[in-house]
Amino acid sequence: MEKSCRRRRKRVRSERLFIPAPYPSLDLSSFDRTAFPLMLAAACAAGGQNRRSRCLLKHFLRSHIALLAAPTRPSLPPGLLLPCGLLSILPFLLTCRCPSLAALSAKFVGTAALCCLETNAMVVSDEEVVNGLLRAVGNQNRIVAEAACNAVMDISASKNGKDKLIRDFSVMEKLLRLLCQVAASPAGFVSLHRKKSPDHQQLVLDAALIFINTSGDGYLERIPSELKKSALSLLKELWKNSFHLELNKKCYGLVEYLNNIKYELASAIFRLSMDEVFYFAWEADQVRMAIFGDNESTFEEFLQDCWEVSPLLIKGSANNFDDKSSIFSSLRNSLGCRMNANALAMFLGQLVSCPPIASDELDIFSFLKEVDNSLGSPMTYENDIRVVKTPKFTSESIQHAVEEEIHFFKHFMDSELVEKFSFVKCQEALQDGYTIALRGMAFRIVEVAALASGLSNLFGQPSVGANIYLTPPSSQGLAKHFDDHCVFVCQLFGQKRWRISPRQVAFLPRLYEPLCGLPSSKYEDDGCMDVLLREGDILYIPRGYPHEAHTIGDSKEHDNKASSEFSMHLTLGIEVEPPFEWEGFTHIALHVWNQKYKKYSAYPIDHGMQNQRSMLVNMLHITLRLIADKNVVLKKACMVAALPFSSNTNCYDEHFLLLRQKTTFDYIIETIDNSSSFSETLLYITTTVHEGNENSLQWMRWLRHLSQEEEEKEAFDKPLELLKEFLLLNSNHIKEVAKEFTEMKSEFCGSVFFADVCDEYKMLLQKYKKTRKQYMNGMLSLHTCFL
Repeated sequence: MEKSCRRRRKRVRSERLFIPAPYPSLDLSSFDRTAFPLMLAAACAAGGQNRRSRCLLKHFLRSHIALLAAPTRPSLPPGLLLPCGLLSILPFLLTCRCPSLAALSAKFVGTAALCCLETNAMVVSDEEVVNGLLRAVGNQNRIVAEAACNAVMDISASKNGKDKLIRDFSVMEKLLRLLCQVAASPAGFVSLHRKKSPDHQQLVLDAALIFINTSGDGYLERIPSELKKSALSLLKELWKNSFHLELNKKCYGLVEYLNNIKYELASAIFRLSMDEVFYFAWEADQVRMAIFGDNESTFEEFLQDCWEVSPLLIKGSANNFDDKSSIFSSLRNSLGCRMNANALAMFLGQLVSCPPIASDELDIFSFLKEVDNSLGSPMTYENDIRVVKTPKFTSESIQHAVEEEIHFFKHFMDSELVEKFSFVKCQEALQDGYTIALRGMAFRIVEVAALASGLSNLFGQPSVGANIYLTPPSSQGLAKHFDDHCVFVCQLFGQKRWRISPRQVAFLPRLYEPLCGLPSSKYEDDGCMDVLLREGDILYIPRGYPHEAHTIGDSKEHDNKASSEFSMHLTLGIEVEPPFEWEGFTHIALHVWNQKYKKYSAYPIDHGMQNQRSMLVNMLHITLRLIADKNVVLKKACMVAALPFSSNTNCYDEHFLLLRQKTTFDYIIETIDNSSSFSETLLYITTTVHEGNENSLQWMRWLRHLSQEEEEKEAFDKPLELLKEFLLLNSNHIKEVAKEFTEMKSEFCGSVFFADVCDEYKMLLQKYKKTRKQYMNGMLSLHTCFL
């Protein structure tokens, strides 16, 4: 035994004697003539497990790593910093059977990638090197796998490196497959317990999360569907585990890591789920029959007589709860088992915040950048949940009272995070007469999402909002108010009495505009509509109608035991975004008409003429806005994209709904032709520029989403600059501009065609629908982790 040890020490000493003495600098200018032949010979010998050769290779690699990582490295061309000869043998070294040599080779690749952008590009452009590195990531030896994983991360430090890894080498797919293999192995699940140094599993997880969360449009779609499902299942389980560990974070000392990994996991789950379908969406025709019945004429009558005009009680339309496959039966069963008194606190604790997405945001990745490191956060008060009640007034004091909502969680106002322990107190709040109002239910419950999707298609709008209200007996939640969107109130459990006051004749509030106060006569009884909503009933309330509701506790008011129980109703809000009002349709008509003119103009248009014409077109856009502020017709929802349901006509063009749309458009064009005022528009432009009020022009921003040149799109991002330029160029010849404006307006009104506008309108609608569908899919996927 002693002789064997002496022989081993002697052999090691002889190997050390073979290695040249370390030299302080490496002559890279002659690398291919001097060092490369030695490394190549050593690599060939190392394949036969020659220790001396391996030591020589390690010596060269360490020396080169020290040179590349030195802060004062010589300023040499990339070709000398990373010689081609060395690149050519790296694939062999990365996959050799010596773990320490393979790990050192991976470290060299990472160091070269971080050295400069040029060497990073050289590394990622070498297909054999990258493939060898990715194979090393899955190496059974932990040291090799960790070094390779770190090298992949180093390459992705540059945008070009990351994009090429994703685009050309399918790095996300390979990392996710490896992650799923690790999770399925006998070794067990990926651990979230961060040690002094991360293990291989954690490095692969971190790398996969970084690539997923920094990938742009198109890259995530390349991941095979089956792999995406497996990865989502794993990531959701890890996300759930992160919450369990958080409860004991004092024991583990993992506060910072848990916070980081939790939000990164949530973001990855959202991104992988955006283009996947996790729920069965009801067809628009199925939703129509569930609400209005089988008779198509009933829906047509609703559109003609009630839509955006007057409230309507639809008795028992949803009262087919015995049919387990019906829309409202599945909805009632789903919500009933979750929001009962015993399970309420647990249900609320499983919900996460649904951050609002900007109305004109059509890039889901831009939204994700805004909510970076906050996706998957606990619910916020006001944005996600409210616990509120409105005190009752006696008949003697009601004329002088001002209804004021009281919030149970006063300390959570101003959209603060709601702590999980507070949900237990919601049961106490219910007993004290408070209503629990949950927003964004279409992003939390798949049954609600299925109904909301079908309803949005029925009315030709991008999306439908959904809120749930749980109210105890003898209580009122929200004070009397009106909404800026039409609502369908679906009574799922219990009963509720509604009181709807008349609306001002020419009052139609719009989304995202400040809501004015209620009329001074809000307590007068004249013209009020009193409705007792029972289980299965649906109440339609157009936007702008003041309304309030309370549950019943007096035995004189109810006719069955349901009235003395809690009330739960679902409110479906059809939110008409600005582009899909009639004003929006008319803006699109002007845009389409102008694009058609430029395309088919018989005369060439120079840059100066084109610039002046663009300014006049934008001036006409402002004129449309000013007319819409005074004409309620332009504030109404455009139904061009709503689905026709008449089976009595053979031609879609003759459908009553489309005929009404054509008639409305003709009326609007006639109004523009007769009511346009150049002086009023010029005054608006002058005042806006003088005040520097960019906010007053925010309504123009969505116009950049229409089909046009990039330069034209950019103009709508800074409309104030456009108006300044207009005044600067035209202030000295206003009369000529007024004449040109009048001629353009007349030409537009005389030659625009309804049919030309519909395709562009529907194309824009699909863009809005896509973004909102991606948002819905992502948020639903996060909530299915717990629900």
